[in-house]
This record gives sequence, structure tokens and C-alpha cells, in this order.
Amino acid sequence: MFSGLEEIGGWGMSFFKKNELKYLWPFYIDALISPMLFFAPAFYVIYLLGLDFSVFQIGILFTVSFLVAFVFEIPTGSIADLYGRKTSVLFGYFIESVGFLSLFFISNYYYFLFAFALIGFGSTFSSGAKEAWIVDLVKKRKGLSNEYFTKSQSFDATGLVISGILGAFIVSVFGLSLIWMFAFVSFLISISVLSFAKEDYVRKKSSFRDSYKRVKKQTGISLRFGAKHPVLFWFFIAGFTLAFAITFNEGIAWTPFLEGLGFPDYAFGYLWSAIAVVYAVSPWVSKKLLKVHSEKNQRNFISGAILIAALTTILVLFANSLSFVLFISIFTLFAYSSIGPVERSYFHRFIPSKMRATIGSVEGMILSLGVILATPLVGLFVDVIGARYTIFLGGVLLFPAAIIYYRIKDFEKKEHLKIGREEKVSEEVGS
Repeated sequence: MFSGLEEIGGWGMSFFKKNELKYLWPFYIDALISPMLFFAPAFYVIYLLGLDFSVFQIGILFTVSFLVAFVFEIPTGSIADLYGRKTSVLFGYFIESVGFLSLFFISNYYYFLFAFALIGFGSTFSSGAKEAWIVDLVKKRKGLSNEYFTKSQSFDATGLVISGILGAFIVSVFGLSLIWMFAFVSFLISISVLSFAKEDYVRKKSSFRDSYKRVKKQTGISLRFGAKHPVLFWFFIAGFTLAFAITFNEGIAWTPFLEGLGFPDYAFGYLWSAIAVVYAVSPWVSKKLLKVHSEKNQRNFISGAILIAALTTILVLFANSLSFVLFISIFTLFAYSSIGPVERSYFHRFIPSKMRATIGSVEGMILSLGVILATPLVGLFVDVIGARYTIFLGGVLLFPAAIIYYRIKDFEKKEHLKIGREEKVSEEVGS
């Protein structure tokens, strides 16, 4: 159907590589279309506040979703290992779609707890499995995986920009409750489109128990490796600290703060579009500001960007105009998102290739733990001391993260000395 585009001259020929659309067209359509309808996150907190839930209760809802995802990350990873990535991803999307659909019909807080838990559970089936599905599919086609990650991010960002504008229109005309129905349809589109995608998978002849033991063992090895590694250990600490602090500067605190300054409900859709633009542009700006091959510059850029975000966030204590508050929100978001590509490049320098996937999963679990611990605290602080001071506290908490990232250079020196000694001993033994 779409593979023929590559044989046509002009734009299609120059933009897509040979056989790229043949294998990846469902993933590209999914990356573009599904985000357009998934504007629910822009209005989560507004909708829940409208049900008279306290901010602490809202924090608990998100915490339950994160916690369930954290607990089931490893067991559900075994499903993809046994039955294939495609099966795992589509099944996970189905569970999430049911969770979002149920939110349209309920108002009881305890039902919301169950629905958010269901969404968190469903997300674990696609977490990691979708990327593995794509990488396995194109691993024999040189360069296609890099093409996918670059283009899918662009398509996704484009879809998110449109989703915010569409969401603002839907909410202003039809009300907030439809956000859940559109989220449900978004997942249905993903399931429908991705069902046409190919998969390069041979079922393993093992039981769920054996697969679970294998994944658990690999995770344990990666945890021990990271704990003993003088650089990765502090990278994990820094990442946990950063995730904990950033949670204080997300929607749970910012939504009631902006609402208190007269920001209309539907306008959160436009803010969502602005956020998508920031996420799309910031990596390219940081690339221009930094020579990525310079290891020293990478580390300094990370700690410097966090420091700038901290100082900017603290200004919220003195901000009273809506325009200034929006500037603080967007600028700090720009600082956070500019860190990502640089931090990923720097982080992977210290990971052996054969342990890359499992150490990445371990890091994800550590970051999730930071969010899980911070989220209910954010809700509690907003209720007790107010959104302004909660956001200010998040800015203060960023300073330790900036310091740890900057100090990694000292631990890195120790690691290089250790490697040098090991190589010297190896040479002496060999001679």
C-alpha cells in the first residue's frame, strides 16, 4: 500500500529511504495520528478538580498509576519475551483504552483509583516492547532504526501541536468530559494501524516462569553493576533527584496555580501545543549550543541547564502576572527538554553494549520511583502551602541535582584511573 511511495520521485524519494515505508509506515501513521486525539493530559487536573477532588487526592491517583506500572514492569516484560512484541504492545494498548473509556462514565473517586491503576498496568505491556519490536524489525536494514527514531519524534511532535489546538476547541465547545472519549479513540487508532505492522519474531520455547526468571536475573545483574560502578551509581542518584524535583514543577502544581491567575480551562490545550513545540525545538537548539562530541561540555551543559531551570523556577515566588508566570513555565520546560539528548549521549558512554537494555530499564525504574515518591507530596503541599510555594520548593530541590551532575567528573576520573590500572595489570599478566 505505502511501500510504492519510495519508488516515486520527488519528495517521497528524498525523505524516505529504500524499503523504509514498506516496514515502518504503520508506525509513522501511528506517531502522527494518535497523538492528535490524545490531548487528555492537558486537562487531567482541571477535570479532576471539577469533581471536587483535592490536589492530594489527584496526586494519589497519579501515584497509583505510576506504582502499578513500576511493580508490573518486569513481569509484563516477560509477555513480550514469550509471545512477541506486537502481541504485547497491542494487548497493552487495549487495556489502556478500556481504562480511559471507563473514566468517561464514572465520578466516584475509588473507581478512578481502579481506572488509573488499569491504565498504569496496561502501559507496562508496551513500555520498551514497542521500541524492541521496531529495532528487531529493521535491524537487518542498515540505518532504518535511526531514521525511525528521528522521524517518529518529528511526527509525534507535530501530532501533539495539533492535539492541543483540537483539545482547546473540543473543551470550549463540548466540555471537559470528552477528553476521555478522544483518548479511547486514540488508542483504538493505534491498535488498528499497528495491527498491519510486520514483526520479526520467533516464539521462544520456554514458559512464563522461565522467561520471568531470565528477565529478573538480568535486572539483578544490571542493578549490581550500576551500584558498584563509580559513575553510574551517581548518575542514578542524580537522575532520581532530578525526577523528584521536576515532579514539583508539573501539572499537579502548575494547573491550579494558573487557574488561580485566571487562565481559562480551554486554554490549557493551547499551552499543551506550546509545550509540544518546545519539546520539538529544544534538542536542536541545545545541539547548536553544544559540541556533542565534547564529554566535558556535555556534563557542564547538563548541570548548567538544571541550574538555570532552578533559578528561573524560583522567580515564581515574585510572579503575579499571567504572562510572566507562563514565561517561567515555558522557559523552565525548555531547559528540562534541552537536557535529554545530551544526557542520553553522556549516560551511554559508561554502559557495556550487552547490558544497555537492562541498565536502561533499571534507570527507568529508578526515575519512576522518584516520581512515585514525589507525586503525593506535591498534592499535599499544594493543599497545605499553596501551588506557588510548591513550585518554588521544586526549584530549590533542583540545586542538589545540578551539583551531583557537575560532581560526576570527579567520579569519572576515578573510573578512568581504575580502567587504566586494570589495563596495566592485564598487560603485565599477558607479558
